Amino acid sequence: MTRKPSARPHEHHALALLKLIYRHGRLCRTDLASITGYSNFLVSRVCERLLTAGSISEVGTGDSTGGRRPTLLSVTPGLGRIIGLHVGTVNARVVVTDIAGNVLTFLKAPSLVQSGPDDALPHLLALIDKALGQAGVRSGELLGIGVGISGILDRASGVTLSWPKVPTWKNVPVRAAITSAWPTLVTIEDTPRTMALAERCLGRARDASEFLYLMIGAGVGSALFFGGRPYTGSSGFAGEFGHMALRPDGPVCDCGGRGCLESYISASALVRKAREAVSNGLHSELWHLSNGDPQAISVELIAQAADAGDRFSLRLVEETGTCLGEAVVCLVNLLNPELVVIGGGVAAALGKRILPTVDRIAREHALVEMTNGLRIELSQLQEADWAIGASLLVAEGALENAFYSGARPVPTAAPGRRPRSAHRAGRKLVRST
Repeated sequence: MTRKPSARPHEHHALALLKLIYRHGRLCRTDLASITGYSNFLVSRVCERLLTAGSISEVGTGDSTGGRRPTLLSVTPGLGRIIGLHVGTVNARVVVTDIAGNVLTFLKAPSLVQSGPDDALPHLLALIDKALGQAGVRSGELLGIGVGISGILDRASGVTLSWPKVPTWKNVPVRAAITSAWPTLVTIEDTPRTMALAERCLGRARDASEFLYLMIGAGVGSALFFGGRPYTGSSGFAGEFGHMALRPDGPVCDCGGRGCLESYISASALVRKAREAVSNGLHSELWHLSNGDPQAISVELIAQAADAGDRFSLRLVEETGTCLGEAVVCLVNLLNPELVVIGGGVAAALGKRILPTVDRIAREHALVEMTNGLRIELSQLQEADWAIGASLLVAEGALENAFYSGARPVPTAAPGRRPRSAHRAGRKLVRST
């Protein structure tokens, strides 16, 4: 991990301009002077130093305001590599990106979380190692690893304190396990927040300052952004949306409470209900699609059955939309967001069917003043983007490390290979706090 020396004045200016260029994707020298208040002379001199060092590159021209078209500057992608790891209850997803966010490698594999940390952590480290190998990352090029993992976290120490869905995960030193293999910058965050960060930078929330991200997957969680920045609460645990008590006399939740929203609308809850119905003799399209095997039922299969007109599946989907809509009413009345984004595995499989119900209930039951201008939308991000969200946790810190270490650019991709862009142009990068 690079130790930051005391910055000399010119280094302070250079790092400030470098971060601004990174956050905006592309800027010209005039824009940099306008944003910072630095003189045109100082900006030009510092940019020349950054260009000579290889930290930034000239990447075309911008629109003219009457004179010569300005030259645009962008952070050089080859300054280093970043890992983003998204750890779910069922699957893990890992990306290797360059410093500019271009994806060099994406892998998906079972997370083995249910087997316990003793099995899962070595497996996840091996998955990271495999991704680095596929991306051709050499020693010294890795600048940081961002990790999104479910459960209750102590971010300062990088420890998973507990994970209601996986009782064996208690006081697990996730960050220490990773830094023992790769002594680099490592940041741990809750998966709903890393997914919301991806949404903020790459998705529906790029232009929203006050928005809620609702993750509906194997579990249910949320992330809150106020004033364009994530809100974590006094102890860092804000956003446990899935453990709102929707029905006080409802089923027992994995957290030990009763009637939690998660016990009604999560993938685990939906699959459990469908499996119980098939086991109890339900004969429907869902039974045919699963060949009568309850263990073959998944959220995707429920969606397929609903599309085929299966009445049980349609009713299950409608109940899901109703429960989620009732919970959204509470959030809208309490927080008055401009945007609610619904993401995660359940949203990907059933979102088009549940969204109209959620939207209708929210507008019927929330205060009119709260719903004026409110947008409720489905996330359009893909699974690789969830891991990109984790990589964004360390992006600016990695850039700073590259700056102080004097890192020189390396090729962004092997000859003939075209990396997938992470849509950086014009994005608003929001660092997790």
